[in-house]
Amino acid sequence: MTAARARHPVRSLFSLAWLALGLAWLPSAQAQFKDVRTVIASVNGVKIHSDMLEQMVAEGVANGAKDSPEFRAALKNELIARTVLAQEASKQGVEQTPATQNQLLMARTSILANQVMARYVEKNPITEEQLRNEYKRQLAGLSDAEQFLVRHIVLETEAQALDALKSVRAGADFANLAKDKSLDNSKQNGGSLGWLLPNQLIAPLANVVVNLNKGAVSAAPIATPVGWQLIKLEDKRKFQPPSFEDSKPLLLRSLQANQQNEYVQKLVKAAKVDDK
Repeated sequence: MTAARARHPVRSLFSLAWLALGLAWLPSAQAQFKDVRTVIASVNGVKIHSDMLEQMVAEGVANGAKDSPEFRAALKNELIARTVLAQEASKQGVEQTPATQNQLLMARTSILANQVMARYVEKNPITEEQLRNEYKRQLAGLSDAEQFLVRHIVLETEAQALDALKSVRAGADFANLAKDKSLDNSKQNGGSLGWLLPNQLIAPLANVVVNLNKGAVSAAPIATPVGWQLIKLEDKRKFQPPSFEDSKPLLLRSLQANQQNEYVQKLVKAAKVDDK
């Protein structure tokens, strides 16, 4: 996510922040590996089983790695190294320290929470009808919305931003200036952020963009949490939504996040919690 875009999660098909929506609780590769309990190595008498390796392979592939003999050999070596280190930690009494005990407890809690949520999602799948209804609902809320084609330049200080603005006013090309001076990753595209809705920009920038004319640059540098920014409005248009098929993965995650949050709140409400 670039420096100009929103930092808070927005449960919208059209938000760039959709990745923040509870993805830790979605079904993962953990449930997809085969439960095969053959021994692939032994470290000081402690057996390492193949299902551990298969789980690591599945998780790696889910994150873009390619399954290969070399990849599996590397993961196997990592399992052996981890086992050796864990054994050494036990010898040194590391696992008995309060800090380690707390980390082990939090890791156990997190793993169990992820697994029960993955099981819940698997048993309560989102239907095609739910996806289509959510798509229609979100479109209805954006019927009059506008999109803005935006470029920006991010600089460390106000003085640097003022110098850049002076260059723009003197005729310097905004995109080339972004490539040369911007601190943001968007510099590779001349500072372009593409077509955005106002809520996909952090508030200080959104307030400026909606009031700019086509081709105009912000009248002054804008202070943001990530630096001083200049904004140029290249163009604007009526909102053009993605197709339903293109939107399905985002819609699914959004609905699953809502579904999971409701499930969690239901469990919390039913639990006896003594808050001290």
